[in-house]
Amino acid sequence: MAIFDFMKRKKEQKRDFYPSSPSVRSALLFPAEKNPTVAACIDKISKTLSSISIELYENTTNGMKAARTHSLHFALEEPSIEETPSLFYRTLYSFLYYKGNAYLLKMRNSKNEVIGFILVDPMKVSEVKRDEYGRKMFFIGDKWHNDNSILHIPYPGEGYNGTVGVSPITIHRDIVELDNMLLSYIQNYFDNSVGSRLLIQLGQSYPYRKEGMDKLYAEIAPIMNKFVLGAQNAGKPMIGIPDSELKELNQTSNVQAELKSLLKMVEHQIAQTLFSVPYEILDSEASKYDSIETKMNDFLSSCIKPLGDHICQSFEMLLTPAERLKYSIKFDYKNLLTTNTKDTVDYLAKEVNNGLLTLNEARKKLGMEDIGEVGDYHFVQSNLMPLTKDNVDAYMAQNKTAMGHNPNGDDKS
Repeated sequence: MAIFDFMKRKKEQKRDFYPSSPSVRSALLFPAEKNPTVAACIDKISKTLSSISIELYENTTNGMKAARTHSLHFALEEPSIEETPSLFYRTLYSFLYYKGNAYLLKMRNSKNEVIGFILVDPMKVSEVKRDEYGRKMFFIGDKWHNDNSILHIPYPGEGYNGTVGVSPITIHRDIVELDNMLLSYIQNYFDNSVGSRLLIQLGQSYPYRKEGMDKLYAEIAPIMNKFVLGAQNAGKPMIGIPDSELKELNQTSNVQAELKSLLKMVEHQIAQTLFSVPYEILDSEASKYDSIETKMNDFLSSCIKPLGDHICQSFEMLLTPAERLKYSIKFDYKNLLTTNTKDTVDYLAKEVNNGLLTLNEARKKLGMEDIGEVGDYHFVQSNLMPLTKDNVDAYMAQNKTAMGHNPNGDDKS
């Protein structure tokens, strides 16, 4: 069959369009597919990542602490004056998946600190190359920019040639095209061959003439559509065509189940191969997991965290080499694993009691204001002690004394 021959296309043919020179033009990139599964995966990833906070942390002797006074903290929290943070980040992730690259124009203050960004449409970046010093150069509109003014985030998958990234839709375009072919075939098949249709049996008043059937159909079909079929005729009295009989013709086929199975297999492949999205995230009927926590943990570990770490590392390039030893940028992935307010509060209380979070960090996750400097301290439970030989001996001696044991050998009766 043509469909399965299409799947057997040689791997080399799929990749012969990859740019091999250090200069690449965006027009060479394969256009994004209008595919439901692709759109669902990208929408799920973008919504998930844009819903969790990205934070700049300072590495101190007491652990990591939110660096709320650094200019980059404000740039990450309010990245644009034109879009909301949620819209900004969702658009950034969509650029990565659909175009393979995201370009951010850096906005600076009088101190030359980065305080925000402007999203650049990847299609307007007509050329990317490296200069004689190996630095990336970006041709946008009618002007060249270097990496001092542009933060370039390429898609972190196969296809990156050291200069630009390639969208996973482009890399795996064969399977996306196959899914589009199946969807189109199924739509045409069921629209014309399978299902319930209206059969008009004409009487003797309409003698069969082969050359006149097209004309006869052209006369009858508009009448049926206007006065009989459609929601606009619901409840209205129906007057049939004179000397004719109307019947419902049911056409069934096993092809329906076979096509549905094949389509689901291809959609599963798109979700897993292109985006590392567990198919169960998109199709609740296909879920084989016991809980939403397990499902989300799989989604987090296989898809969200690898992309999120790449985004954080890209933003860390805005720091100076010396600052990278002191600061780091991270997403708060733990929020993805909480399912309701009670579980969230219980979880955060344990984190605070164990000294893993400060009160202010916990309050921020609940959308509450901090309580000042006192809320930045870490606390540990006072009944815990290091597991050393001296502590164990002291603990055992204390227990023996409490039981009435005399270390000199004169025990109480």
